[in-house]
Amino acid sequence: MPAPATKDLIPPEEALPGFARGGNFEKTGASFLETARERGLEPGHRVLDLGCGVGRFAVALAGYLDDAGSYVGLDTAAEFIDICDRFIGAKVDGFEFVHAEIFNTHYNPDAAVEAAEFRFPFADGEFDFVFSNSLFTHLVPADADNYIREIGRVLRLGGRTLNTIYLLNEESRSQIDGGDSKQGEVHEFADGLARVKKPDNPEAWIALDEDHIGRSHADAGLEIEEPIRFGGWTGREPSGPGFGGKDIVVAVKTA
Repeated sequence: MPAPATKDLIPPEEALPGFARGGNFEKTGASFLETARERGLEPGHRVLDLGCGVGRFAVALAGYLDDAGSYVGLDTAAEFIDICDRFIGAKVDGFEFVHAEIFNTHYNPDAAVEAAEFRFPFADGEFDFVFSNSLFTHLVPADADNYIREIGRVLRLGGRTLNTIYLLNEESRSQIDGGDSKQGEVHEFADGLARVKKPDNPEAWIALDEDHIGRSHADAGLEIEEPIRFGGWTGREPSGPGFGGKDIVVAVKTA
C-alpha cells in the first residue's frame, strides 16, 4: 500500500524530545535524504539507520523508497524506538525499529553490553546503504572501530555507508589549538586518537583522528570516497554540500 503522507508520519510535538521540536523535523529529514541520494542511495535499497533517534530520516525515506526498498532503524534509547514504532512503523510497510541494548551514559546507563563488543542483530551483507548522523560524535575510538567493522559486515559488496563524524586532522587541530574553533576547550583522549569536551564523560562529544578512521574503514573492507566533505564545526567554511556542521564520510564496501 502507498506510504502515508509525510505530515501524517511526523510524531506530535508533545511526543518528541526537545531537540526534535520547533518545526525542524521534516526539513532535517529532507536534508538527510537529499545528501544520501547524492551519495548513492536508491529507492530499492534496504537501508540501516544507526542511531535513528525519533525517525527524521525514516519519515523522509517513507516517501522515497519503493516497494523493493525497506528500512531498519536502530537506537539505544528505548523511548525513541517506542515513538518510531507508534507513529511510523505501525503505518509503513517494510519499516522496522530495533532497540539496541548497549551501554550509553545518557540513554541506556544500565545496559551491560559495551558498544565496542556489540554485534548488530543483522545478517552479513543484508543492507545496501547504512546511514548515521551524530552517532560517531558520541563513540570513543574502540566503539567507533567496532561499529565500522559491523557496518562493513552487514553491507553487501558494493553497498555504501554515509556517516557524520568530527574528524581530527592538521587543519582542524590547528583551528582548535589556535582558538578559532567554535567548540571551546577540548582535551586529548585515548592517546591522541580523539579529543573530548568532558574527560569524565567522553561520549558527550568526541572528535576522532582522521587517519585512524581511515584505517578502521580499510580494515572493514570499506573504501572511503574522496573528497570527504568537511563541515564547519571548527569554524571553517564547509568544503562541499551536505547537512549540518559535521564532516561527512562516505565509503563503499569493496572487500
